[in-house]
Amino acid sequence: MKQLVLSGAALMLLVQCNSPKEDKNEEMTENPVAFELSNIDSTVSPCDNFYKYAIGSWQKDNPVPATEGRWMSFNILAENNREKIQGILDESLKAENPAKGSNLQLIQDFYKSALDTNGRNEQGFTALTPFLDKVAAIESREGLNDAFATLRKTRVGTPVSFYVGRDAENSEEYIVYASQAGLTLGDKSYYLNEEEKFQEIRAKYVEHVDGIFALAGRGEALAGKTVLEVETKLAQISWDRKDLRDADRTYNKMTVASFDSMLNNLQVANMLKLLGLGAADEMVVRTVSFYTDLDSLMNEISLEEWRTYLTWHVFSGYGSHINDEFEQKTFDFFSTTMRGVKEMRPRKERILRVVDGSLGEPLGKLFVEKYFPEESKQYMSELIENLRGAYKQSILNLTWMGDSTKDKALKKLEAFTYKIGYPDKWKDYSGLDISADNYLQNIVNISKHGFEMMVDKLGKPVDKDEWHMSPQMVNAYYSPSGNEIVFPAGILQPPFFHPSFDDAINYGGIGGVIGHEFTHGFDDQGAKYDWNGNKVNWWTDEDRARFKALTQALAEQYSKYEVLPGEFVNGELTLGENIADLGGTTLSYAALEKVMEGKEDPMVDGFTWQQRFFLGWANVWKGNITDETLRNRILTDPHSPAEQRVLGPLANLPQFEEAFGCAGKAMVKPDSTQIKIW
Repeated sequence: MKQLVLSGAALMLLVQCNSPKEDKNEEMTENPVAFELSNIDSTVSPCDNFYKYAIGSWQKDNPVPATEGRWMSFNILAENNREKIQGILDESLKAENPAKGSNLQLIQDFYKSALDTNGRNEQGFTALTPFLDKVAAIESREGLNDAFATLRKTRVGTPVSFYVGRDAENSEEYIVYASQAGLTLGDKSYYLNEEEKFQEIRAKYVEHVDGIFALAGRGEALAGKTVLEVETKLAQISWDRKDLRDADRTYNKMTVASFDSMLNNLQVANMLKLLGLGAADEMVVRTVSFYTDLDSLMNEISLEEWRTYLTWHVFSGYGSHINDEFEQKTFDFFSTTMRGVKEMRPRKERILRVVDGSLGEPLGKLFVEKYFPEESKQYMSELIENLRGAYKQSILNLTWMGDSTKDKALKKLEAFTYKIGYPDKWKDYSGLDISADNYLQNIVNISKHGFEMMVDKLGKPVDKDEWHMSPQMVNAYYSPSGNEIVFPAGILQPPFFHPSFDDAINYGGIGGVIGHEFTHGFDDQGAKYDWNGNKVNWWTDEDRARFKALTQALAEQYSKYEVLPGEFVNGELTLGENIADLGGTTLSYAALEKVMEGKEDPMVDGFTWQQRFFLGWANVWKGNITDETLRNRILTDPHSPAEQRVLGPLANLPQFEEAFGCAGKAMVKPDSTQIKIW
């Protein structure tokens, strides 16, 4: 799960997203096949590499499409959903004079503007002129502060990031957060690692920036070199991703005045006023040292260099939306160089992705009205409660945790809430200005509107009905501050779930996902939050120490997985997700055991229900990935690669060892070293 900082505490997502094509295994039929036997590669022993055994033949038959950086079950299902959304978009064009501000008007006019390629090319980057003028007018440190703040109201990147979220230590209130930002390449390793492959990426990055400036008719000499130098300085003061995961280190609450007084050049209070956050008295600074170091860089980096850097971020923020030439250059670097994607998807498919990503909830309302069966909610509710029961029993049986901590863990488990399918209350987008004839301006307006919706939360009661994911998204998440798990309609389909699937496949699929999200409430960071969603220590010192020893052992296990020559999984960065995967499979299996008590084994396709459970888990994570995308993800993604998401948990499960007779084989760890946390 990718950590998405939206509400103070990170939301733990099931997977970091990407996209797709068509696969015969996941065609949406009335009674789809629960598990395709043709996926299995019988030349591989399940006890040597269960991932290759369970889906090895599928991998051979499903290489990464030229338009993608990876190809997984998530991508395939997301594409199936997009085909449905495409139908909704096409149908929207037939509506006559929809009411201004209605979901239908917003969708119809945005879609029309996106389809108008000639209009987009003719308008170029005219809609960005106010931003470029703002940057060009910077003649002082005050003007630089002003630009840092106002440009953040849209998708333009600057080194500062202020946002509104739930207070991690008071989940009933919103507060302003400050975090680090400003790196185009996403992770500091791309700037600081001296290995040849990183040097090559930096050289191509400089070429790309220069190419964009030339395309824009900008005369800045050595623009690419300047941008790289500025961002390298920002990379040197940026925190590592593993440190950004730490809920304690990143919670530094102070008054706005005291934060302001720590800085000489950055004018925090003034920036907050410009952002509409002037009413804030307190804030949480996630990365204090970044801001104190940035304060020094304000003078070290010249105003001319800052103007070049910010001009670049105006263009990079909107590059794929300006015109065909900008879009192609943006694709060539960020998709081909950075992720190994060979071909750009057809224009209509790219448009669909943009509309879906920009107006996800309005589209989602139409999506669930047409495609989400309400009976799925009932099945999911029952499955969730079965998992909760298994979790309760597991906590009661833990040998490493004392009774005092167990009581509090059970209290948190009991307080878990969940949302299924779609919001009970939909967000109001009626104030969003969308026209049918200016695509780039629409993109700008959507960015501003999203920021204004966030700013508007400050000082208001926490909206506990809010969703942080569109209903059609193939994903799920856990919110520590809400102590809730959320399962959009988009993921409640094959291969994760179908009412016609046997219980073993459903529990191995969506059951594992539910267990995963439950466990995020008890992973190395989620366990720092109590039943009310507040960051409070509810552990005894002894239990916390034992828990840390177990999680450290898991981090060490994953850090030994070599995924590219000389490149390994970062066990500390991925620790939360690995704990959740181990807990998810353990608890879903226990819940299935309860369901199967007293029943005769159905033996489907020659496999026991125990074996099919693990086939179901592997089926969820089947995929292929380019080396470039894999390298990018092991640097930036808090999830382990797909293969390790199967191998890692199963190596610790005696249930897997017994199901396939793998005692003493390569797939499983010796009994004495197997890790059981939850």
